[in-house]
Amino acid sequence: MKVGIIGSGIVGQATGMGLVANGHQARFYDIDNRPLQTLREKGYETTDEIEDVIDHAEAIFVCVPTPTVNKKINLKIIESCAISIGKSLRNTNKYLVITFRSTIPPQTTRTKLIPLLEAASGLRSGEDFGVCMNPEFLREKSPLQDFLEPNRIVVGALDKRSGDKLRNIYSNFTCPLIVTDLDTAEMIKYSSNTFLAAKISFFNEIYLICRKLGIDEKVVSDAVALDPRIGKYGVFGGTPFGGMCLPKDLQAFIHFAGTKGINPVLLKAIAKVNQQIVQFCPESPRITSEATTIPLEMQTTCS
Repeated sequence: MKVGIIGSGIVGQATGMGLVANGHQARFYDIDNRPLQTLREKGYETTDEIEDVIDHAEAIFVCVPTPTVNKKINLKIIESCAISIGKSLRNTNKYLVITFRSTIPPQTTRTKLIPLLEAASGLRSGEDFGVCMNPEFLREKSPLQDFLEPNRIVVGALDKRSGDKLRNIYSNFTCPLIVTDLDTAEMIKYSSNTFLAAKISFFNEIYLICRKLGIDEKVVSDAVALDPRIGKYGVFGGTPFGGMCLPKDLQAFIHFAGTKGINPVLLKAIAKVNQQIVQFCPESPRITSEATTIPLEMQTTCS
C-alpha cells in the first residue's frame, strides 16, 4: 500500500522505514529538509510538498511533535498540520485514511483534529476520508527495531472502514492488535507512560524509606523485581525518571485532567516524589521510557 509520512523525525522515520520493510511504499514529508536529506541518502522517497504526500498515498501517518510547554500540551503543530492536510484533501477524489501517531490527550482527535480536517477540506470524515489514532510505543534509541518488533499495536478507528485500512497495513505483524475507538487509543498511550512514571516514583519512595530505616534498598528491589508481575524496570531507587516522554506526558496529562474537573491526586504525587528524588540524588542517572531495566551499576549512592 502507498503510505505518506508527515513529520519525519524519530517516529516518522521509524514508521515509514518499518512499513517499507513490510512491503509498503512510503513517501516522507517534513518542513525541515535535514531529515529528508538523510532519508534520500538512504534511498527513501521524500518530498517538501505536503500535496505530493496526499497525491501519493492511500493512508497518511501524522508523526509531528506535541510538546509540553508550561506543564500543558501544545497542540499548535498538529492542529496546523491537520489544517494543511485538510486543504490538500480538497484537490483529491480518493478515500484517504488520516492516521495520527503523535501523543495527544483523549478526545483530541475527535473534538479538535477532525473538525479542523473537515473545515479545511469541506469534506466529511467517515464518508469522504477516514481517521485513525495509532499511538507509538517507540524508544528513542531503538525506534525502528521497536516498530518492527512491537509488543502490541493499538488502532483507534473512527469507523470500521478506517480501522480495516490500518488492519491491512499491519497485516504482516504477529503481535496483538487492539482495535478500539479514537478516545480509547489516545488514553492507552497516556496510561502507559504515566504508569511507568508511577512505578519509578513508587520505588523511589520505597528507596527513601529504606534509607531512613537503614535497610539495603538494593536487596529489597532485587527481591521485589523477581515477581514477574513487577519486573526490574524502575524498581531501583535513587534514580528519578527523565528523558523525552515520561516527564512531558505526565505533566501534560495532569493539566488535561484538570481541564476536565478532575484532581489527579496520584499523578501529582508521582511528580512530587520525582522532584524529591532529583533533589536527594542530583547526580543520579535518569530512568527513561527507553530502558527495560536499570542495572545496579548505574545506581548512585546518595547520602
